[in-house]
Amino acid sequence: MRVCMILIGALLILTGCWDHREIEELGIVTGVAIDQPEDSEQSHMLTVTNQYVLPQSISSQVKSGTSGNKPYVNETVTAPSILQTIREQSKFVSRPPYYYHLKSVVISKELAEKTDLLKLTYFFYRDHEIRRSVQVFLSDEKARDLFTIAPEEDKVPSIYLDKLTQNYTTKTAEMAPSLSLGDMSKYFSHEKSFIIPLASLKENAIYLNGGAIVDATSKKMVGILTKNETRTYNWITEKSQGGVIEVYGVDHDQKHPFTYEIKKMKSKVTPTYRNGQLTYDIRLSYQGKLGEDWSYQSNQFNQGYVEQQEKAIEEKLYSIVVESLQKAQQEHGVDYYEFMEPFRIKYPKEWYKLKDNWNSVFSKATFNVDVSVLVEHYQDVGRKLPFTP
Repeated sequence: MRVCMILIGALLILTGCWDHREIEELGIVTGVAIDQPEDSEQSHMLTVTNQYVLPQSISSQVKSGTSGNKPYVNETVTAPSILQTIREQSKFVSRPPYYYHLKSVVISKELAEKTDLLKLTYFFYRDHEIRRSVQVFLSDEKARDLFTIAPEEDKVPSIYLDKLTQNYTTKTAEMAPSLSLGDMSKYFSHEKSFIIPLASLKENAIYLNGGAIVDATSKKMVGILTKNETRTYNWITEKSQGGVIEVYGVDHDQKHPFTYEIKKMKSKVTPTYRNGQLTYDIRLSYQGKLGEDWSYQSNQFNQGYVEQQEKAIEEKLYSIVVESLQKAQQEHGVDYYEFMEPFRIKYPKEWYKLKDNWNSVFSKATFNVDVSVLVEHYQDVGRKLPFTP
């Protein structure tokens, strides 16, 4: 009798994985691409592409050591809403879409210019399967075209996109910072303009280069950042601690630049508001190393020469930052740098009076920029060969 009671208790307690689902039976979606339909009569609809991973293909490639077939498949549907495209795919995809492993959401630039992005992405914020850490991108081309390129490093394009975002912090300042669904939701909630990483195709590869501006008021894409504008954004907001600057100017006949690699930098933004005039003092401090120098006259043992290099770098950085700020004010007319934050903290009463017309206030503000550069060390220390004593 005692044994029977133990067995009955075990059946009740040790139920096992009662709700488990076999991985081979799931339609694991790692990427979603959203485009505007090509048919003008369907302009009110969305073309959505789901990228499904094929676990069995990945497993067989790992075991055999060969590339084999693509370990993913793309399925595209056009419908009035994102949820409807998912239901439509159930008509011809044997495995139901499973979004717990979603890595990337890509939206075409063409669609982002015309569509309220808060409404477009609302489904992703609310669906219980989708994590808020999913990365968001805009695409120069059709968004679904990015899911057709399979780099050698990662066979699945949507996963490769997610990994690319890790390079912006220390390797380069020419990529916009990563943006998750959670970040995007926060920006919309706080009514702040922001930057989305811009992806494009080049020589059969996926590139992240620059970013797209999303205006807090219209909730649409209103501009594209150039390489230097993206650098300036990363430096002022301290989103990146890296980057390479190519500089001419020490030798008058210099045909090749010397390169300064930024290893660490600091940004300090101080607002001043007097008599209705807003002024920002921006101080940028850089530390780095001389990565490459083609001049035979270079002499890193000469303090005067080093100071010449630092001055040339400062002038280059100053021109990049000032030109980018002017373009943000005069051409874009949008405060995607979040300059409202230090102003709101320092002048809360004035902020409540000006916040509804902030982009106009930002466009008329004055910026004083100060740049300081320190060359800490060199790849090649000393004088270049040939040396004439």
